[in-house]
Amino acid sequence: MENDKEIIKKITNRYIVVLVVIFGVAAGVLFKVGRIMYVEGPELRAENEEIMNKPVVPKRGDILDRNGNVLACSVSEYAVYFDSRIEHFKKNPDLLNKTVLDSLADGLARVFNEPGHDKKYYYNKIISAQKNKRILRLHEKNVDFTTLQALKKLPLLRDGAYRGGFHVEVVNNRVYPYGGVANRVIGTFRENHGTNGIEGAFDKYLYGDPELKRQGSIAGDVSDIGDGDDVVTTIDAEIQMITHEELNNVLTKYDAEWGCAIVMDVKTGEIIATSNLSHNDSATDSAFYENYNYAVKERCDPGSTIKLSALMAAFEDHYVDLDDTLDIGGGLWYYPRADLTVTDWNHNKGAAPKLSVKDIFANSSNVGISRIVDKYYWSTGKEWDYIQRMKTFELDQKSGVDLIGEAAPRMKDPTMKSYENGTLLQMSYGYDIELTPMQILTFYNAVANNGKIVRPHYVREIRKNNKVVKRFKPSVIKGSICTKETIEKSHKILEAVVEDGTAKKYKSKYYKIAGKTGTAQTFEKGHYNKGKWRGSFCGYFPADNPKYSCIIVIQAKDGGEYSAVGVFRKIADRIFFMDESLLNHAVIDDKAANSFVPTVSNGNVQDFGKIFKNLSIPFDKSSGSDWVHTEVDKNKVKATSVKMESNKMPNLRGMGMRDVLYIADSLNLQVECHGAGRLTRQSILPETPFRKGDLIVLNFE
Repeated sequence: MENDKEIIKKITNRYIVVLVVIFGVAAGVLFKVGRIMYVEGPELRAENEEIMNKPVVPKRGDILDRNGNVLACSVSEYAVYFDSRIEHFKKNPDLLNKTVLDSLADGLARVFNEPGHDKKYYYNKIISAQKNKRILRLHEKNVDFTTLQALKKLPLLRDGAYRGGFHVEVVNNRVYPYGGVANRVIGTFRENHGTNGIEGAFDKYLYGDPELKRQGSIAGDVSDIGDGDDVVTTIDAEIQMITHEELNNVLTKYDAEWGCAIVMDVKTGEIIATSNLSHNDSATDSAFYENYNYAVKERCDPGSTIKLSALMAAFEDHYVDLDDTLDIGGGLWYYPRADLTVTDWNHNKGAAPKLSVKDIFANSSNVGISRIVDKYYWSTGKEWDYIQRMKTFELDQKSGVDLIGEAAPRMKDPTMKSYENGTLLQMSYGYDIELTPMQILTFYNAVANNGKIVRPHYVREIRKNNKVVKRFKPSVIKGSICTKETIEKSHKILEAVVEDGTAKKYKSKYYKIAGKTGTAQTFEKGHYNKGKWRGSFCGYFPADNPKYSCIIVIQAKDGGEYSAVGVFRKIADRIFFMDESLLNHAVIDDKAANSFVPTVSNGNVQDFGKIFKNLSIPFDKSSGSDWVHTEVDKNKVKATSVKMESNKMPNLRGMGMRDVLYIADSLNLQVECHGAGRLTRQSILPETPFRKGDLIVLNFE
């Protein structure tokens, strides 16, 4: 049995062991603290400071059309690098041993899985970068999120930037699903900020908050904190495609210099579609692209579309009425005081000696309009009265459209050195005054809207996480620009242009169009170039209950017949036949229906069904398929199914871009589009097998 001394000794020894262990642990902790403070501290502080100061770019918000279709979006991709030069590897060189690097190379080969890039290929790249003391880009292209997550599981890379040399740069690529369509309105951006169009005008919403994004990134928050808001536009992607296609077709047909088309909602001022097309600076490229925003920035002589304002001024001052007649000298008149000869387009083609005011406008008589302005304003010393009327119509003001860079109008007055004896006369029929297409359309839209001017705009809402955070309501610039009587007379003369005047060739059987044709020589290098003409048509439809206003401007390269009103009619027809609210009030008689079978194409059977039903055209849709090819069979339209087999490419030729993109998206294909109009070529041939994610190149004409 142990005595007391032995027991005390054992207890004492145990206490000593415990104390030794405690002091040992404490010494280890103190050693570690000391190492962190004095050895690893500077490195960690430097790493922390780099993390804190590293800029983090928020994901840019999307731009959507009025129906939620994406016009522009940011897709996050990642540039991935391996840096063997980091401080941690210098202090721990054994981490970069052959076994580890061999394992890393094997992992890279498996993740990227590209022909010819095996384990040896990546191993040699790593060794070469290490030897030359440079950072290695692991893949020449940016990678997606799934690939990034796979890379984070590989040896070394799993330890991150400061322990494993794995550096990731987030790249927010901007994607435009509709290609170059409406590019000048949607805009572009550089260095993460918008430079023009909606991208530029609404950059403060789209860009987001870098500080919030950085804080979230440091905290490990991978949510959308700090990301940009979405911008919902007034654009209708389908009508935008229609506008683009029809304008492109006529510009190509006549090899024009440039063209512009705008479609606006009469009541709200919302811009439904805008197309600005011109050639690139290439002798070998005949295609048209969105190179410049003519709608907002191209200030030029409006030609005869301005005649509406001249007659409205005379109506307001009670100088003329619709049935008053004037001597127009057969379309040729000389003004001695200004040494100015004014001619009509038909002065040598049997122009009438006299015309009523209504017919002067309908037949676009320069002489008739200038004679009215001469008789009641210029010769009577009331030039300022006329100019003040133009200002009442807001023709001296910008439209106020919500884009950057709108050009201001140029309107001369007697105080200016450039104002001459004949200036007021030339202003009356479209020269010596400069306006943009948007400003002319805003004026015509006011006439369609019974005198109320609404500000044209492209943006409806700002959304965050699909919730509206800001709404842009229609803005009224002026409640009325003239009396009700003047508006009524203006409606009559605008309808007369299409019913009996210069645009009667484009009269519709199904709805009324009101508008005015215009032609002007091009002013360049200090004089008017008689070899360059600019044709235009501005108006609205249906004339008896206006819903849409539209302007077409086409710059001719060598003169000739450039049918701006023809483009207007084609756009108006396609909008009319797709807008059920208009079709329900269409005026269609049996004779028109029986004699009219439209040019048909390929697409969705329901779309065709609605159109042909409202037009009372027989349509055989017994194919049973959603997607059909159509053809005219005697006096009816017949549909045949488009084969939609799994893993085999359907024949999409003849379809419009909207339908083609929808089908390609449903098949999970990547798309590259060229041109506009109907599909003529597809890189994956019909009946050919394909895989999800394959790229298909589509050519439209």
